[in-house]
Amino acid sequence: MTAAAAKTALATPTAGAVPLRTAPLQTLRFRLILSVALVHVVLMGIFAAAAVREQADRIEQELLNRGHALISMTAVASTNALLTEDLGALAEIIQKVERQPDVAFCEISDSRGYILGTTTPDRLGKRRPPRVSHSDRFPLASGDPTLDLREDIRIAGQVVGTVTLGLSTYRMDSAMHKTWRDGIFFILLALVVGSFAAWALSLATTRKLRGMVEATAKIGKGDLDVQLPITSRDEIGMLAIAFNNMVASLRHASEEALREHRQRTQAERLACVGEMSASIAHEIRNPLSAVINSVNLLSGDALHGDERSQVISILNSESHRLNRILSDFLDFAKIRESQPARGNLAALIEEVAGMLRQDLPQEKNIRVAVACPPGARLAVFDHDHMRQVVWNLVLNAVQAMGDGGLLSLRTARRGDKIVVTVADTGCGIKPDFIKEMTKPFVTGRRDGTGLGLAIVQRILIQHRSQLSVSSELGIGSEISFELDSGG
Repeated sequence: MTAAAAKTALATPTAGAVPLRTAPLQTLRFRLILSVALVHVVLMGIFAAAAVREQADRIEQELLNRGHALISMTAVASTNALLTEDLGALAEIIQKVERQPDVAFCEISDSRGYILGTTTPDRLGKRRPPRVSHSDRFPLASGDPTLDLREDIRIAGQVVGTVTLGLSTYRMDSAMHKTWRDGIFFILLALVVGSFAAWALSLATTRKLRGMVEATAKIGKGDLDVQLPITSRDEIGMLAIAFNNMVASLRHASEEALREHRQRTQAERLACVGEMSASIAHEIRNPLSAVINSVNLLSGDALHGDERSQVISILNSESHRLNRILSDFLDFAKIRESQPARGNLAALIEEVAGMLRQDLPQEKNIRVAVACPPGARLAVFDHDHMRQVVWNLVLNAVQAMGDGGLLSLRTARRGDKIVVTVADTGCGIKPDFIKEMTKPFVTGRRDGTGLGLAIVQRILIQHRSQLSVSSELGIGSEISFELDSGG
């Protein structure tokens, strides 16, 4: 295992990993821009509302003060003319008042209610109640555009007349509306300026964070040599320092894991070599001893006739057994890498079944049945390897059935997998032997090498599969495995 492979193994994302992508409205930049813009809008809104309210109070107070001053001056100026009923003087006073800004009306009446001076000609000389019963205060009633004022003309404490005055609030309302428009303009300006400032700030911040995200993605792909530049001493800079320290720790852990893996692999290899050597020596010792003894007997003169033929038969048998052990071991040791491709699994099973029918001795009453439904005929596999797998499984089944029984080879579809099952009606497998049966040199037969199922298991591992065994003593066994359907 290389260092790059170890790094990749440590950094490989899990199946539930979330891609490093964020919706536009959920990004930090968007939230930062929105937050700063909202703060600017709220602050400018509060400022504009306070400014408008302050200006409104000032304008209202100015209008009220000017109105009180104007009506008081009118009352003083019209006292003598009112006593002498000098209508010309009163008309002149009314004309001067009418020329003042914002004056909507002005009227002077005597104590009897006769109107002696007015800005409304059709009321002159008539007896009418005063147009204003009392002076207004701000705020005015809704829809009332005029500030109404009233002041009595007194001489020695006695009321001799009344002056009423109306001031239009149009200019005041226009000024208020202009202030509100200016306030809204400044709010929008603050929104634009604040958004731009927030965008610039977020760009500077997220650019550094984006570099961190890209570095994290490289780590996820196994590159543990990535480092972030330290360009500032703020929180982002501190985060970059912590990130670099984390990567250094991860790289150190990866190197330690790689060293431990190499040591463990070496130890496992040595242990495996020792175990295999002991197993091979154990398997070879018995037939080799028989061969040596047979050769010794044949080299002497003690054997004659049938005895000599019997020893020669033993010698041939044990020699073939030695050759079979060595052949199985070589097959187990030199299994090539599988090259799976989508093919006709049913045809391969039929081929193996045909070979088996030809090889079965006539005295063995064993029936071979094949069932491959249309939906479970194609799979992804290495043809030569899979033929060896099926052949080894059917040979074990035949040996388990003795002189008679039913051997079934069938396929079935399970989702995107094809399940291959080899079933027999033989003697069955002991439960405590099922877990050990795929280990090398473990066998339940006296003349077996214990490598057949080990070879099967190694091939299936290359196909990302494994054996599944179900057995009942005296009834039979079912051994199955799964293959990708490829479609």
